[in-house]
This record gives sequence, C-alpha cells and structure tokens, in this order.
Amino acid sequence: MPPPAIASLGSASPPSALRRVAVLVVLVLLTETAPLEISLVYPAVPSLSDEFGAAAADIVVAAVSLSAAVTIPLTGRLADRLGIKRVMLACSGAFAAGSLLCALANGLPMLVAGRILQGSVGGLLSLSYALVRKVFPPSQVPLVLGVAATGIGVSGVAASFLGGHLTDAYGFRGVFWFLLALVLVMLPCAALVLPGERPLPASESGRSASRARQRLDVPGALLLGTALGAALIGVGRSSAAGWATPEVPASLVAAILLGLVFVRRERRLARAGVEPAVDLGLLTSPGMRSTLPLAVLGSAVVAAVGFLLPQMVQDEQRIGALAAALWTFPLGVATLVGGPLGGIVARRHSPRHTALLASALLTTAALGLAVLPHGRSQLGLLVAVFGLGIGLQYPALSNLVTEAVPLARAATGTALLAACSQLGAGAGVALLGGLRDTSRPASPAAYGLAYLACAACAALAFTTAALMRHGRTPATGGTGAPARRRDLGSPTAHAPSSTTKPLTKKETPS
Repeated sequence: MPPPAIASLGSASPPSALRRVAVLVVLVLLTETAPLEISLVYPAVPSLSDEFGAAAADIVVAAVSLSAAVTIPLTGRLADRLGIKRVMLACSGAFAAGSLLCALANGLPMLVAGRILQGSVGGLLSLSYALVRKVFPPSQVPLVLGVAATGIGVSGVAASFLGGHLTDAYGFRGVFWFLLALVLVMLPCAALVLPGERPLPASESGRSASRARQRLDVPGALLLGTALGAALIGVGRSSAAGWATPEVPASLVAAILLGLVFVRRERRLARAGVEPAVDLGLLTSPGMRSTLPLAVLGSAVVAAVGFLLPQMVQDEQRIGALAAALWTFPLGVATLVGGPLGGIVARRHSPRHTALLASALLTTAALGLAVLPHGRSQLGLLVAVFGLGIGLQYPALSNLVTEAVPLARAATGTALLAACSQLGAGAGVALLGGLRDTSRPASPAAYGLAYLACAACAALAFTTAALMRHGRTPATGGTGAPARRRDLGSPTAHAPSSTTKPLTKKETPS
C-alpha cells in the first residue's frame, strides 16, 4: 500500500522529483494572487481616495478580508471532501470574475462587489500548504512550506513597483486588469500540473464509510464565516465611525451570537453522528488554540504596516506610487529570503523558534518606524527587518498547523489558519492602520501612533509564541515523531502518517 501522503493523489505512483518541482513552482505562482490582491492595491489607495474618498478606499481594501473570512471555512472543508485542486481552480475562477468587475467598475458598489469575489481566493495559500503536505515526503515538508511562502516575497518585490507603475499610468483600474491577466495565465498551468486527488480511505480519515458519505455541512461553514465577517464589520466601522456608533456594537454582538449558534450546532451534529463543518475538537486542540491567536496578531501587524507604508512615503516625500516603491522594495526582498530561512529554522530547531524570531523582528521594525527618522537608508533598513519577519512568519504558522492537524484534516486546518489570518488582517487595517488620519496627507504624528500600536501588537504576538507549549521540537512534516538531527535531510527520515499517533493493531487496515 502506498504511503498515506501519496495515496490521496490521483496518480498510481509517487510523483517524480521533477513533477514535485513543477507542482511547487505552480503553487508559488498561483498563490501569489492572494497577496497581490492586497499588496498591489495598497499603492493605488491614494488613487482610490481621490475618486471615492479615504473612507471608501478603506472599505475597498477591507472588503477582501471580509469576503475571505466568510468563504475560507467553506473552501477548506470542500477541499478535504472534493479535492484541493478542484477548489483551488474554482476559487481562481471567482477571482478572475471579481478582477473583471473591479476593472470595469463605474461606482463604489460595483467595485466592492468585485473585491468580494476576489476575496474567495484568500484560502489559496492555505490550500497550497495542505497540498504540499500530500505531495512531498514528510521530511521535506517543513522546508518546502518555507519555499512555498517565497511567493509572498516575490509579490512583495514586484507589487510596489508594478502597483506604482500601473497606478501612475492607468489609475487603480490598471491594477485589476493586471490581476485578471495573471490569473487567466495561471489557471491552465494549474489545471495541467497540479495533481488530482482521490478521497482518503476511511481508515485514514478516522471515520467509518457511512460517515464519510455524509453530506457537507454548508450551513455550518457559512455560519462560521458570517460570524467572522460580522466581527470584521464591527471592528472596521469602529475606526471610521467610532465605537459609540450603533452599528458597531450591533455587529460585534451579532458576531458573538452567531459564534455561539455555530458552536451549539456543531456539537449537536457531532452527537447525532453527522460530520460537522468544523470539528470543534480540532479547533480547540492544544496546537490550534495556541497557533490561531498568533496568526491573528501577526497578520494584523503585517497588514497594517503594509497598508501604511506606501501612503506614508507618498505623503512625506510628495512623490507618486512608483517612486515610493524605490523606498520600500527591501521589504519584498527580505520576505523572499525569510520564507526558506523560516523553513530551515523550523526543521532544524522548531516552528516555535521561527515564530519567536518573526515576532521579534516585526516588533523591532514597527517600533523603529514609530520613533526613528524616515531617511532613505533608515527606512530601507527598517522595512528590510520587517520583511524578514514577514517571511519567517508564514512558515512558522504553516508548520505549527501541520504539526497539530492530521493529514485527513489538512485543508480544514490550514483553512482555519487562513480565516484567522484574514480576521487579523482586516482588524489590523481597521484598528491599527485606522489610527492615522483619514485626511490626505496624514500627519507624521498619526503615522507614529499607528506604528506604535503595531509594535505593541507584535510584542503581544511574541509573548503568545513564548508561552506556547506546542511546536517546541523540530518540525516533522506532520508525522508527530521528531527525527534524529542527522536524518533531517533524508527523504525517508520520517514515515508518512495521517495522524499524530501510530495505528494500533486493531486499527491497522486489512
């Protein structure tokens, strides 16, 4: 019987080394659409503000995170049931439709509708993590997860220049035409290269065949997503309209009530023997309950600083979006370096080490942005430190989830990580980034206050990682059994396993 990590693939034999490289390249390029839909739009915020107003521009930016928070729980569950490739292609198609709407938008409602469709691609990065786990040998997974995150760095390098050029030359619509062209090129490549999947055997999923045939709990997944979306709306409106505005507490109360209804529903379905949308045991497991808050905090800092930097440079230097890219491009270069480095640290030491290092760098850079002068050399150094922290954070979180979640729940686990990251990103832009003035240009003091808040949030992330009991041993690719250090480079260092404990004699498939 082939190892579980390969048995779920459509091919009869394990993928060759060349095929794995091709899969990784396509995953890196395809998952760039998720960060690009945010980072390319940041340089266009002044253009959006000029046409729709600063508050409307914030809504356009936050709409993606809101949409992703609603759809990611469902896409993760669908991927575990229908196959990761199918769901990735469907999300990419929705992203293409959304990009077309944004490019043709003749008003704010049409633009926001397009951004909501674009948000459906928010789970691509997490789904790519799950696919990596199923394609590559476990001993290679920690490092490959770091390499997969290089797409974030590539987009970071290109986005500031490309977004600046497109915005200066064509306005904000040029950004969305480019995103449409990118996904239309990548879709055929993904369809050709990415492996299809067969459903995992009942023995691997830990469920009986009758339970495996249960219908997908779509209402439960949408209920969770709507609760997250309501929370994002409440937090987002609080920065624009103030906490006393009736819609803010109403949205937050609705989020709490929807969350309670979701928990009650999932428990009732589990008692009835029906497979729930999200296994609450998975959600509250020690590894996940320590990793998900870290994802919220870290993503809030990354999104807020990424939102503030292009605007700050344009305001302070009185330059256009493309010229501002020359000031901030070290961020993308450092992110590109940090991804593989994070994978190496996670495999050699532990994912928790990687998370601590990432949070420390984010804290240092945000504090420096708040208190140090913004000369070109100083700013270049600070954004490079921040970019290195971003690059380290992605493999830290993905490896922490990989170590905590069984293979059969890989897409669900990484989708929960993505949902929390989107929640943190939306809250970061609204609360931390929203501390700067909405007037154009904003005052330097307002930017300083926002960066101080980012530094405090990053310090809280560092504390969370320091207190974490999970992920303190070298990453194993999800086998749950650390290998000897001298075996870490060997493809056969770990025997693939879909659970964190070996099967007993009674559980061994016949």
